[in-house]
Amino acid sequence: LPRMVSTTREEVANGSQAMSVEVGETKATGAKKLKSSMSATKRLWKKRPSKRTSADKRTHLKTTQWEKRKMKRDMMKAAKQKQASYFERVKAEKAEERRKREQRREYREEQQKKNEVVQVIKDPRKIKKMKKKHLRYIQKA
Repeated sequence: LPRMVSTTREEVANGSQAMSVEVGETKATGAKKLKSSMSATKRLWKKRPSKRTSADKRTHLKTTQWEKRKMKRDMMKAAKQKQASYFERVKAEKAEERRKREQRREYREEQQKKNEVVQVIKDPRKIKKMKKKHLRYIQKA
């Protein structure tokens, strides 16, 4: 490795964050050498990856995986309970509406019966003499 002769520091602004980059000249070529943490494309906002992501996959402990699964299960259980309570509330509201509708229908029928003009037929011979059309209108009390 060529030795660093001189090192200068340049401040580079990136958005609202300021970054510092070390730049130095090598003895052999006189070309500027970038710090090893700099990306190959010299984009200052990019971080140079420290290790491969495939090597990083097995670093998690089983306990953290278990805790995540447990937390996810608890969240799902809470969501299902919330959903069940919602459906139960909707079902109760529909049942209440159905009951009210039935009450209104019964009340209407009752009022209609009160308003009807009724003739009581005491003689059964009259019924035998009636035609079919008239028999349709007869109701048993």
